[in-house]
Amino acid sequence: MKLTTIKKLQQLTNKVCSVLTTSVAKGNFTDNQFADFFVGIVDEINEDGVWLRHPMTNCLSFFSINHVVAVLEEQVIDQKDEKYEEILTEVKKAPPEQQVNIIPVDIQNKNNSPYIDPDIMENLSNQAKEIRQKMIRK
Repeated sequence: MKLTTIKKLQQLTNKVCSVLTTSVAKGNFTDNQFADFFVGIVDEINEDGVWLRHPMTNCLSFFSINHVVAVLEEQVIDQKDEKYEEILTEVKKAPPEQQVNIIPVDIQNKNNSPYIDPDIMENLSNQAKEIRQKMIRK
């Protein structure tokens, strides 16, 4: 990304924004999960990436600039706004969102994970240890 673009993006600092990325390891986010991961207050945008702070938990997230597709300012309404009650009523009238299938992960039964194969991960870990030991011996 050009330095001039990064300079222009500074106007998004301290604003509530969504960060869109090229892809993530988990693609079946519900709207609420998406908001938790990709919406927050922009702390910093630099040549390395975007630092985002969760508005409720203050947890930080970092998105590498190589994978950032867009940073979008979100519309925010304050309770002091005269249209707040009207907007809140409209939002509450909206039909419920369609539910997305959520795949539960049973951490007690590691062989039931839809995301990783624990046996493959264990084999990779063992191979890394063996390679490290061989390198130390040399």
